[in-house]
Amino acid sequence: MSPPLSVFLDACVLKASADTRLVFRPERQIIQWGNREIEANIHRPVYANQNIKYLNQGKQGRFQDTIALRYIAALAKERKISLLSHAEVNFELMGLPRSKGKGPYFYGAPIQNIEGPFQYERIFVDFTGRDHQFEFLCSVKHPRFLELQRACGAFQGHDRLPNRNQLIDAFHLLCAESANASYFLTLDDKLIRILSNHPKVKTKVICITPQLFLDIQLRKHPTWLWPMIKERWRLFRSGRKLGQAFQDASKDFFR
Repeated sequence: MSPPLSVFLDACVLKASADTRLVFRPERQIIQWGNREIEANIHRPVYANQNIKYLNQGKQGRFQDTIALRYIAALAKERKISLLSHAEVNFELMGLPRSKGKGPYFYGAPIQNIEGPFQYERIFVDFTGRDHQFEFLCSVKHPRFLELQRACGAFQGHDRLPNRNQLIDAFHLLCAESANASYFLTLDDKLIRILSNHPKVKTKVICITPQLFLDIQLRKHPTWLWPMIKERWRLFRSGRKLGQAFQDASKDFFR
């Protein structure tokens, strides 16, 4: 039996999977105070879906990408695919706003943390405000990493520092390649476009958005639709409405 298809998760994908946050939403109510009626704000706990912002921005396709993450997680739970990540991805995730949601990490799907392309030691945090991740990545002279920097657009010239975000993207791609991942799952359309248009350097993994990944795999493996149907049924039973911005926090969405 062949090993499951391996998929490396970008930090933006992991952030989007943390879609549910517990917030206190103000509601105007009339309160009886003795023989007086007072209008006041009552803060009610609700679950907020942070990915609704894409619908508000008119980005229906991107919102569907975030929903596709739930079905990708369902495939991983049934060992149809294998999800991969790396310590540098998790470190980047820590610095992103609203990257921690309510509920299990990536919907409870198993994620394997890989070793990476080479062994190294570095300072992660020392509370001095220095960007140790950027300094470390600038010092790496791995030949393939230097190629991927150019492919991602991180290289700005020999007399200038590389672009930070694209430098991190290049290292994540190097990690995915070293783990022999088949796909690099991301929501970064710009990264996909830059990589596809580079004339010389081609990645050994396919950079792809979640919805396109599902479309391709369902054409290849029609029976993979069954885990997705079960996940849709689970959401229905929990009362979760993915297209709704706020929902009653008393409902259990995480069974």
